[in-house]
Amino acid sequence: MASVSVQNLSKKFGSTVALDQVSFEFEDGKFFALLGPSGSGKTTLLRMIAGFENPDQGSIQIDGKVVDHIPVEKRDIGMVFQSYALFPNMDVQANVGFGLRVRGISASETKRLVGEALELVRLSGFDDRRPHQLSGGQRQRVALARAIVTKPRVLLLDEPLSALDRTLRLEMEIELKRIQRDVGITTIFVTHDQEEALTMSDQIGILNEGQLVQHGSPVDIYENPQSVFVARFLGEANLLKGQVDGSSVNLEVGGTIQTRSKPASPLVICSIRPEKISIHKEKNIAPSSSNQIAGRVNEHIFNGTSLTYLVQCGDQVVRVFVQNLSGELIAPNTPVHLSFRPEDTLVFPDA
Repeated sequence: MASVSVQNLSKKFGSTVALDQVSFEFEDGKFFALLGPSGSGKTTLLRMIAGFENPDQGSIQIDGKVVDHIPVEKRDIGMVFQSYALFPNMDVQANVGFGLRVRGISASETKRLVGEALELVRLSGFDDRRPHQLSGGQRQRVALARAIVTKPRVLLLDEPLSALDRTLRLEMEIELKRIQRDVGITTIFVTHDQEEALTMSDQIGILNEGQLVQHGSPVDIYENPQSVFVARFLGEANLLKGQVDGSSVNLEVGGTIQTRSKPASPLVICSIRPEKISIHKEKNIAPSSSNQIAGRVNEHIFNGTSLTYLVQCGDQVVRVFVQNLSGELIAPNTPVHLSFRPEDTLVFPDA
C-alpha cells in the first residue's frame, strides 16, 4: 500500500488547460474515484500519476517521495486501461505473467504468482485460453490480474468497465471492490459514470474544466454538494429558481419555502433530490413544517422497484422518485402537492 499526493498540478496541451492547480491526497489502501465530464482533466491526472505525462507545474509524491522525473516502469504502479491492452497472441497465463517475466522472476515463482492472481479474480482454470476466447468481463479480469500480480503499491484504473454491458458492469463493480479490499492496494479509478463512483469508492474527487471542485466521501458529496454543478452532476437534482424574502424563498414555480441554510444572495437556486420529495393527491398531508408546492402530473414512469413522476410546477418539470410499495399509480393530469423537508433543500446563489 502507498499514499499518493499531488500538489498544485497544472498541465496545458497547446492553449487548452487540462489541469489547473489541482491538489489531492490519496490515502493508503483506499479506493478513490476521479469523476467528471469529458475534458474535465481526470484522465490527464491519472496519466500524470502513472508517469505517461509530465506536469507543467506542481509535484507528485508516492509515500512522500517525489516521482516527477521517475519513468513509468520504476514507479511500481499497476494500470488497467479502458481497452484492457491484452496480447492477442498470448494465453491468459502468459498475459498475466508478462510483467513478472520482464522483472526476471523465475518460471516456477511466476507460475505460482499467476495462479494466485487468477484465483483472486476467479479465473482459475482459464490459463490456456486466448483473449478472443474470453468474454468481455473475463478479459477485464485478466487485465486486472496482470496489473496486481506484481504487487504494485498503487493501482490505476482508466474506465475499465465502460466497454461492458450494464448487467456485467454492475457485477464487476462489486468484484472490483472485493478484490481491492482483499489486496488492500491504494486504487485510483477514473470514470464519468456517477453510479460507478458512488458504488465503488471510499472517496470521490470531482473535476470540472481542469479544477478539483469538491472531494469527500460519496455520502458527503451527494448529500452536501457545494455548488449547482456538483448537485446536478452527481445524481439528479431538481433546480428551482427563487427570490429571497427574509428567511424564506419565493419560488418562481409558486410557493414559499424554507431552506437548510440562510440564503446569502437575493436570487437563488434551490436544489432538491427527487427521492427527497413526497407526492400527495391532497394538500396538507405533509407535516406543517414541510415545504409544499402544487403541480400536475405530466407522466409517470414505472421502473419496477420504483416510480418516477414528472410533475409540471409552473413552467418547470419536477422529477419525483417513489418506492413502489403498492403498485398504485397517479394518473397523468392529476393535480398533486409535493412536499419536502427544509433540511433537504439546498440553496445556492443564482449566478
